[in-house]
Amino acid sequence: MDIGYYYQILDIGIVYEKGRKRGKRWRIGERKRLKEEILFWQSLLEFISLEERGIDCSENLFRSLDNLCRKYKLPNYERILKMKIQLVNDICIFERKREDEINIYNLMNCLIKDIQTTLDASKDKEAVYHMLTVMHNLPKAMYGRNILNEHCNLISYSDALLYTQGCMDEKMKERYKEYLIK
Repeated sequence: MDIGYYYQILDIGIVYEKGRKRGKRWRIGERKRLKEEILFWQSLLEFISLEERGIDCSENLFRSLDNLCRKYKLPNYERILKMKIQLVNDICIFERKREDEINIYNLMNCLIKDIQTTLDASKDKEAVYHMLTVMHNLPKAMYGRNILNEHCNLISYSDALLYTQGCMDEKMKERYKEYLIK
């Protein structure tokens, strides 16, 4: 399956989750569900890495996605499951810049790990959703128009990083400075 689709599925998940925030306190089961979704996002990044080396991970992706959707009601992912055959057989045409892509990939990986750590270590819902806001435009820079979203707003690598940097507080800018535009 084309790598752009993995990034787009990650984007769909992040944007959907970012919009689900209700209140300042965690609802019953909300942290547990988010932890599982974060693990799914982390597996998406691992699948991308494997796909880069020529190993097809589409079956693992759809199995993980199906398990997640069976456990939790996630309509954002259910529509992807319905398009499985199309996605596996389609090619996403997108001109990639390897160096910029690696930088954004590493930043997303670091942010996902930090979200996991924050979910495990504290009950700070605001910090978790702030990191989701910081991260939400990064996957958009990694794919073009395709069958999942014919009308997407394309964003460049540098625009994604500038948006990310603009959403960060000083502590985050210091923590992630190696990935940001100087």
